[in-house]
Amino acid sequence: MSQKSALTFNQLNENAALIMELSFVVRARIIEAADTMLHLNVGMIRPSAVRTFWPTYQDETIGGHSLGYGNNGSNIRYVPSSKAISRAEEVLYYWVPEYVHDIERRLILSQYAMCMAAPKKVGSFRSFCEKTGRVRRTAERRLDAQIIDLAAIIWKKTQSLQCPDWSRVSPMLPKSGIDLGKMATVMHWMSEGAKPSHNPEMQEAA
Repeated sequence: MSQKSALTFNQLNENAALIMELSFVVRARIIEAADTMLHLNVGMIRPSAVRTFWPTYQDETIGGHSLGYGNNGSNIRYVPSSKAISRAEEVLYYWVPEYVHDIERRLILSQYAMCMAAPKKVGSFRSFCEKTGRVRRTAERRLDAQIIDLAAIIWKKTQSLQCPDWSRVSPMLPKSGIDLGKMATVMHWMSEGAKPSHNPEMQEAA
């Protein structure tokens, strides 16, 4: 293997590792968006475009856990912060309409997010697949492929990817073994000089 080929191979490996890490953040952001919009649904006051993407459910729990209680034992309803709302709007008004063109993938993505954000009200993703006649493994492959595609697009366009509120979203996420404490800064595992950047010449060489 020539030196140029070795460099290209190493760069591709680094890029692939980065996209996989970015995809974890993208997945968390999509679930956070569903959770945020669920808790903004006060009296059905939401933009119609949002209602078409997220079904309506009320009195949700956090990843199947209770919302929390005050000192007097009363329920404390979660109120999304302005930053959480801004992140949710980016997912709903930019990522989905611009990057998710396949209707089936869009449906699976939205339903998965709802299932993770409010499982007691919506049910599991497995149940959704069974009720709608979908093969779960096929649906999961499409879901994973779309999330990776989103991560790759965001990276190629050199867009800033904000992390979600991990303290809020982490109970909703599937177990991954990823240290969330390090996820505040994507590419934490690389030195500054080793961080991959979008390089069209490297892609053409591949």
